[in-house]
Amino acid sequence: MNARDLALPAIASLLLLAACGERPVSQVLNTRVTAKMSPDQSCNAAASVEYLPNGARITLPDTALFVVGRTDLSPCGEFALTSAVEAMLEPRLMQVVIEPGGDINAPYAGLPRERAAKVQAMFTDVGFAPAQPPVIVQPGPGAPVGVWGVVLTVDGSS
Repeated sequence: MNARDLALPAIASLLLLAACGERPVSQVLNTRVTAKMSPDQSCNAAASVEYLPNGARITLPDTALFVVGRTDLSPCGEFALTSAVEAMLEPRLMQVVIEPGGDINAPYAGLPRERAAKVQAMFTDVGFAPAQPPVIVQPGPGAPVGVWGVVLTVDGSS
């Protein structure tokens, strides 16, 4: 058998895959978010998901995410954030934005700043390759105080 004989099946397989067509990456992400953030899980019941053109925004009240008055994640908060991490695709394609549940730039905002850093670290240290874009912390668009957001989006260049 020569190299041409070996190459023909490989080329045929690639053509078949191309003909079948793949779903857009953002659609795959949304499917994964839907599966992982299922409200059937009691800890995800407080979460809500908003589907965006290139990803999803997952929101949770801080009362479900953290132990009251502390920076520690509650057991349900840990479960919900782990579910969101599991929904992520190949990290080099992902942008993660943490939307704190309060003004972390206010002088009295020590607790929200520490909480934001904890959530940011959870999405930064997910065991993926170092090519993952940095996790950004920024205010959400009009989010009420006490509601945290995690936005998972697909990088526009992919």
